[in-house]
Amino acid sequence: MTCTLSNTAQRTYVVRTFVGALLCLVVTTGASVGFRFGHLSGPLAYLVAALPAFPIMGMLVVTGLYLSEEKDDFQRELMVQSLLAGIGLTLASTTVWGYLEDFAHAPHLSMVWIFPMFWVFTGLATPFVWMRYR
Repeated sequence: MTCTLSNTAQRTYVVRTFVGALLCLVVTTGASVGFRFGHLSGPLAYLVAALPAFPIMGMLVVTGLYLSEEKDDFQRELMVQSLLAGIGLTLASTTVWGYLEDFAHAPHLSMVWIFPMFWVFTGLATPFVWMRYR
């Protein structure tokens, strides 16, 4: 298994994703600083609190763009299967955790962790998807 970027669509996807992650980090840090030192309230607080979600939504759009730009049907299919596994594992684990919160008084899972959890599950699923075709 190699980690080379074999075509333009993959290279573009990695660059766009890196930019999205960097924007997410910068905007989240800015929002944190704003709330910590700016004493935000009212509509401005809602706006600043929602700002970190926009780079995340952009990264989802970037993933869709990659799927539309990828010329290799096999590579696209591998990505789709990995994404579906990530979605399924995220839905299953958050559903189980929700029941644990409701009935067993497990600690609350903040919703901001669901997007990173999705990508962790997608990343963990990818080698297994690849192994199916070896």
